[in-house]
Amino acid sequence: MRWRYPAFRHLRTKLAVLYAALFAVALIMLAIVAQAMIRTYAADSVRAELATSGSVYDRLWALKAQSLTASADVLAHDFGFRAAVASGDAPTIASALANIRDRAGVEAAYVVVEDGSVLGRRDPLAGAARKFAALDERRDAVVVVRNQVYRLVRSPIMAPMQVGWVVLAIRVDAAEMRALERLSAIPLVATVMYDRGGGRWASSDGSIASDRSIDALIHQSRHGRTLETLDLPEGRAFALVKPLAGIEVLPHAAILIRYPYDAALAPFVPLQIGVGGAGLLGLALVIVGSRRLAAGIARPIAALDAAARSLEEGSRATAMVEGEDEIGRLAASFNRMSAGIVEREHRITHLAFHDTLTGLPNRAFFRQALDQALAAVLRADGAVAVLCLDLDRFKVINDTLGHPVGDTLLVGVGDILSRLAPDALVSRLGGDEFAIILSGRFDADRPRALAQAIFDTLRDPVVAGEHLVVTTASIGIAIGVTDGDNADQLLKNADLALYRAKQDGRGVFRFFEPALDAAARKRRQVELDLREAIRCGQFVLNFQPVFDLKADRIGGFEALMRWEHPLRGLVQPNDFISIAEETGLIIAMGEWALHEACHQAASWPGHIRVAVNVSPLQFRNSGFQAIVLQALARSGLDPGRLEIEITESVFLEGEGPVVDLLHKLRAMGIRVALDDFGTGYSSLSYLRSFPFDKIKIDRSFISAINDDPSAAAIVRAIVDLANALHMETTAEGVEDTEQLACLRGEGCGNIQGYLFSRPIDGSRIAAMLAVETAIAA
Repeated sequence: MRWRYPAFRHLRTKLAVLYAALFAVALIMLAIVAQAMIRTYAADSVRAELATSGSVYDRLWALKAQSLTASADVLAHDFGFRAAVASGDAPTIASALANIRDRAGVEAAYVVVEDGSVLGRRDPLAGAARKFAALDERRDAVVVVRNQVYRLVRSPIMAPMQVGWVVLAIRVDAAEMRALERLSAIPLVATVMYDRGGGRWASSDGSIASDRSIDALIHQSRHGRTLETLDLPEGRAFALVKPLAGIEVLPHAAILIRYPYDAALAPFVPLQIGVGGAGLLGLALVIVGSRRLAAGIARPIAALDAAARSLEEGSRATAMVEGEDEIGRLAASFNRMSAGIVEREHRITHLAFHDTLTGLPNRAFFRQALDQALAAVLRADGAVAVLCLDLDRFKVINDTLGHPVGDTLLVGVGDILSRLAPDALVSRLGGDEFAIILSGRFDADRPRALAQAIFDTLRDPVVAGEHLVVTTASIGIAIGVTDGDNADQLLKNADLALYRAKQDGRGVFRFFEPALDAAARKRRQVELDLREAIRCGQFVLNFQPVFDLKADRIGGFEALMRWEHPLRGLVQPNDFISIAEETGLIIAMGEWALHEACHQAASWPGHIRVAVNVSPLQFRNSGFQAIVLQALARSGLDPGRLEIEITESVFLEGEGPVVDLLHKLRAMGIRVALDDFGTGYSSLSYLRSFPFDKIKIDRSFISAINDDPSAAAIVRAIVDLANALHMETTAEGVEDTEQLACLRGEGCGNIQGYLFSRPIDGSRIAAMLAVETAIAA
């Protein structure tokens, strides 16, 4: 038996060594698995961060497009610029393009006219601008010119038909990429790539040489966004490609976003070292504690794996691992990483649903809340009320005190509304428009009481920086589900009530009424028909004679616009002029009327003038003087035969610019008349500011001149005032011989009205003048 003992002892030693080796191998394998899982977790988190950064850049790219397009729209809608493009005024166009380049900070600006020619700097980029303008619906595109990448945006030029495009170009260079890198929460690197031809790509700044792996990744990205790991000369990196749509089918430029592999895994290196140290320490104790050690490692790693999978699926994940060892620290790092991702997601979500200036819920949040409130009302008892609030004359505050004061005022108003309605949802829909949702069980008088409380509070000045700003508001109120059983309808009806409040003088509140919706539909239809009428040329001019009492003959005609609708027939001016002024369509209509009136008047006898009414919106347009000059030049009409009629409402936004323009028109030889004199509050002061050629006495005085001594006295005073100031007078609305006799007796110089003639078509003017000449002979 003795000879067996050494063998047994040797076998036991071998078994011990074998068990120890097996335990060591198992421990090493566990360490390797832990290292691999750490790398997997790190890679997954980096991929999530890189995808999030790509989404942030999508929003940055869209915001940049909106900014550039807005700059192009401002220039394309400028009346003087449109007139310059329509008339081919090269110096004016060049000046405007230079101004927009400096103001918008763009690389180049062009005008592409309808025949395809390009106005602006002559360079290779101009050819790309011409190709871009020929596209059908795209507003922006990316092109490659001489190994440089440019972004183009465009805006149509309407005068009133489309005569061309404004095209702005900005270089997509390293500065743009640095902005992306600064917005990211990780140290990513972004580079602009362009197609060198033959499927080979290179960076526009020369920082990256051509690489086949990059070429393959860009090719794959054309069929969907890809996220890959690349082995580049500069090192291994996670990479994402965002193709930039160009003017051709396939993009010729792209953004390569990279996150260096070493930088991505650097935070986990201490954890890897810690796991390795734990493995070495465990190896020394493997014989006595291998089973316990294995169990102690397996469970935390399983917990980490489950947490990582949960995080990968988008859920909030926490690794429930306790202890101060390496696994515990790894779990703590994982938990911090998970919390950081969740915190960033919450921040992005908050920005998506809240106004950045006031911190109030924005339109998207408001829309969801209103849907939920209406759904709750439909399920159970209760009510919903929507109050839409708009600050009155907020633009004037911005223009006079500056945008910082305006922003501070908006924040102050938001605080006031939140304080007055703690039980409601207060949101800022945009600009100076706020909205409030009252929901649940509230008193039927609560919306009215809240609106009145807002008015009472706003009577006191609001502190805005160093200024005390006095402002008022208009409020529209709609009640659900009576005024609407869905969010869109209820908000629209509250907006209609707000519009009525502004029409009724501002500083008031109005509840929605069904008649408002019908009126809005009718107004919208008229607006659509007006746009069609401008496009199809449905407007005509009628002319009402102005009889010169002193010369006993026709001295001129007033041009009056008429709309011949193809279905409704003749539409009265009262039914469309106010809508045209509110929508800005009156500018194009007035421009047409001025050109047409001058064209027809050019064929009349030399002593006959033509008078054209000009709306305040048209008169305040920056290109009005150029339009008048163009109408005279094209028609050949003597400027002294054109008479511009304005009302005192053109002075409401300041006398200085208006008087300057009136003097410029007078210097051209054009006559200026003050229409509807005596109906405003400041007519006498305007006569002192500018020497009008004519005063038109409003028909409200003429209709009562025979029966009302005060009306006759007012007419007499106006005539005497005009004679003292060396101005002519025209009495409007003369309809009977008694009125004519009284006006002759008072010394009025001209009359206009149905007594002499109704407005007639321009084709009948020659016959009317011939009859007058025959009678005089």
